[in-house]
Amino acid sequence: MTLKTRKYLKLAIVVLIVLMAVGWYFYDKRHKRPGIMPLDTAKAQRADLTSIVVETGIIKPQVGAMIKIGARATGAITHMYARVGNKVKKGQLIAKIDDRETLKDIEQLMASLRKAQENIAKINLTYPFRIREAEEDLASRVAKADLTRIEMERQGDLLKREYVSRNDYDKARAEYLQASADLRKYEETLKRTKEEFKADLRVALEDKSSIHSSLDKEVIKLSYTDIISPIDGVVSDVTAQEGETVVAGLQVANLVTVIVPDKLEMWLYIDETDVGRITTGLEVQYTVDTYPEKIFEGVIDRIDPYPLVKDNIVYYQAIVNITPSDAQMLRTEMTTHVRVAVEKKTNVLCVPNSAVKFEEGKQVVYKVVNEAATVKTPVKTGIRGDDMTEIISGISEGDVVATKIVTTGSVQVKKDQQPNHK
Repeated sequence: MTLKTRKYLKLAIVVLIVLMAVGWYFYDKRHKRPGIMPLDTAKAQRADLTSIVVETGIIKPQVGAMIKIGARATGAITHMYARVGNKVKKGQLIAKIDDRETLKDIEQLMASLRKAQENIAKINLTYPFRIREAEEDLASRVAKADLTRIEMERQGDLLKREYVSRNDYDKARAEYLQASADLRKYEETLKRTKEEFKADLRVALEDKSSIHSSLDKEVIKLSYTDIISPIDGVVSDVTAQEGETVVAGLQVANLVTVIVPDKLEMWLYIDETDVGRITTGLEVQYTVDTYPEKIFEGVIDRIDPYPLVKDNIVYYQAIVNITPSDAQMLRTEMTTHVRVAVEKKTNVLCVPNSAVKFEEGKQVVYKVVNEAATVKTPVKTGIRGDDMTEIISGISEGDVVATKIVTTGSVQVKKDQQPNHK
């Protein structure tokens, strides 16, 4: 064998070794995968499970539990009795506005009212006398008219018998006509006197009623100068002080805010992705930052149908009533961290939340076959609680699953260890 031949032979052997190494590499890569070693495990077991939705809320006063007390009167505040934190009773005077101008108007109206009453008394006193006088005068004229009529008739009979002259009859007839005219005049006088009595009395009564209405209005205006608490509660805010002038206009000037501290409710902001799962009557648990260890409980009373948009996120507001005992510890505008129990199941198969993985668009668990081998197994899950997840299908009760895994070096995977994807 020549030197040249030996050189070609060595080169061919080297090429063959390289080709074999490359082929083994690709074969090994195709038939081996990284190994999965479980660090922590847990058994699939049955338990009671509750699905929880976490939301944020805020403490607010109930409707009617916070009253902003304003002023409808214009004037300087002469007394301010309210102080922040003071307890007040319904009907208690908490501030006073200058009432001198209103009192002066009331005084003038009282004088006018007295004059109107005196006028009515005068009318009721004088007109009956005038009517009686007119009636007496009328009665006298009736008697005179009757007398002159009789005399005229008598003179007429005598004239027919020619015992008297025509002149005597005409004189008697003229006296009768004059008495009849006087009678009609006194009848009109009596009628006019009665009508004047009714008219003057009506005008006087209307004048009295008008003055009385004005007086009542001024009394109401005077009541506006007394700022009264409409509820039992605690003063939470005072926005005006003694000496300041209040100008009543189109908007009522708020002076004092009173709240009922034990009438609170929680406004729960539900994300639009969760509102379909949350209904009235669901139980909630919540905490506040000032009492992190204290868990408060309540029930969703109602859910507003109209959404609330905050920072381009759509929320629906639910209301949770707060018990008076819890309200003693809470304050308005406190932020709450809320857990809503949206669904409860009993005796369901479940595994720890950490055992369920989401890989390649599927939920899987790593079922432990032995200490060194795991099988990736697709599962169908149900509700998810704080620590456990419901397993509907994929594994059985008692199966051991990995809750914490680590990837080891390449190991050969046996066919019976391939996950079942049926």
